[in-house]
Amino acid sequence: FEPLCKWRRDQNCDKLEVHLPGFKRQQLKVEIHSSGILEIYGERLMEEGKSKRIISRFRKEFPVSEDYQLTQIHAKFYNGILHLVMPKQIPTISAAGDENNDGKASSSGTSYLTCLMKNKNIALEIMILAISLAIVGAYVKKYCQCSLE
Repeated sequence: FEPLCKWRRDQNCDKLEVHLPGFKRQQLKVEIHSSGILEIYGERLMEEGKSKRIISRFRKEFPVSEDYQLTQIHAKFYNGILHLVMPKQIPTISAAGDENNDGKASSSGTSYLTCLMKNKNIALEIMILAISLAIVGAYVKKYCQCSLE
């Protein structure tokens, strides 16, 4: 059995929907291995008297990168769909905006939100400067009669 899997990617988290019609929550298993693999396994049994027969089974594996907060990954199963939410790590940047030698952001720096606010303030200052220069240019053009000869 090959279940339908739908990924929804977002800035803050990725969501995976695994469509499992006919399965019950007790028949499913979700694990994150130390090797960085997310494993989803399920097996549906049919009881015939004293014996059990497997109707369907599946196993899906997905690599989980370090971009995710592994301890915050959670799953819910309802209406025949297994919903996995995989929150992403929030990058941190040092106060000076420098990066470490390995290219990764410093964990001792300010939060990502603070960095965004600084970038917004810089963009606002650049916009004010551009408007000011446009006003000065218009003034010079209107009131200064400069001729090039």
